[in-house]
Amino acid sequence: MIRRALLVGLLALTAFAGGAGGATQTTVLPLAGPVGELAADGGRVAILLRTKTGNCTRDRVAVWAPSSRTFVPIGASACTSSTSTGAGLFGVALAGTRVAYVQYAGGNTRELQLRLAAVTQPQPATVASAAFGVDQDQGTYIGRVAGDGTLLAFDWWSLCVPCAQVTQVAPRSLVWRVVDAGSACPASGGLGSLRRCTVVQAAAGNLRLLAVGGGRVVTLTGESTVTVDSADGKTLVSEALPGQVRAARIDGGVLVALVRKGSSDVLAELDARGAIQATFPLPAAKTSGDAVCGDPSGCRLPALRLEDFQSGIAVYVLGRDVHLLRLSDKRDVKIRAPGLGPVHAQLEAPGLFYSYRPAASPTRGRVAFVPMAALLARF
Repeated sequence: MIRRALLVGLLALTAFAGGAGGATQTTVLPLAGPVGELAADGGRVAILLRTKTGNCTRDRVAVWAPSSRTFVPIGASACTSSTSTGAGLFGVALAGTRVAYVQYAGGNTRELQLRLAAVTQPQPATVASAAFGVDQDQGTYIGRVAGDGTLLAFDWWSLCVPCAQVTQVAPRSLVWRVVDAGSACPASGGLGSLRRCTVVQAAAGNLRLLAVGGGRVVTLTGESTVTVDSADGKTLVSEALPGQVRAARIDGGVLVALVRKGSSDVLAELDARGAIQATFPLPAAKTSGDAVCGDPSGCRLPALRLEDFQSGIAVYVLGRDVHLLRLSDKRDVKIRAPGLGPVHAQLEAPGLFYSYRPAASPTRGRVAFVPMAALLARF
């Protein structure tokens, strides 16, 4: 029923929107609930949304391809109030036709499962798992999930604060890549038998996945050290940046990082050797960070968010405005979402996807697609 309604709405909401380059065709997908995350790859976008039917509110993941007008539901959580500490989904990623996300549920112990499906086989299976005590600061955790092309990665770590106070043992952090042949995925317990995993990077301490792109994996150690590894784990770049790194994206061997110094934010452009080529001041915002929550305990959405980087154009969101910052000439083009936030955005070679809530129906959502030619005409 939901799939049919969405497809009917899609056919009705192809419209023309004015811009600096004249009228441009924008395709809009209506959704039954607001969007929490977007993850695009090629001409598809994976959508994490929240719907409500009666007393049951649940998170859902689906994949939309505007060129073929296809909408594929992938998976859903239990009702969010079904357990004492809630249930839901976070961390959606798209790698080619593969879709991954983290599903959580539980009471005093929160159980996490990395779920994986394909657009052609949309029945998700559990690849990896973790569990931690909500009030105990100990257990295992799955955080960020990121995909691009054939590369799908996630971070997984163990933590035991009471143990560390006695034995001084640091937490163990790893970034894994999902593969067809390799080691067993972490804590899979046989559940991930259809998929295997291999370690890209491991460390004692706070190692977190930031992004993947072009066969490379970007991680953050501490607050400022950014590392770029090849998919097989070879370190290509390791650089301490001057400030707190809040987010990063990589495309075509070029890395962009959102860095906060004091109360100011800049976008730093790094080349393949890790050298800073340029910095771009960003608008003032109370908070800044990543558009995706990689914390299994939940996140507050930052005011300024780095969303994506594609073909030399960095995408960040502030308020209702999607900013397209072209690095080559520092041109910053704004597209204002025609509705309410929160707004998310993803840029791929075919064009821009962005989400919002219609002002007349704030409990619902929209995802708009603008072709790349129309975007370039605005610069």
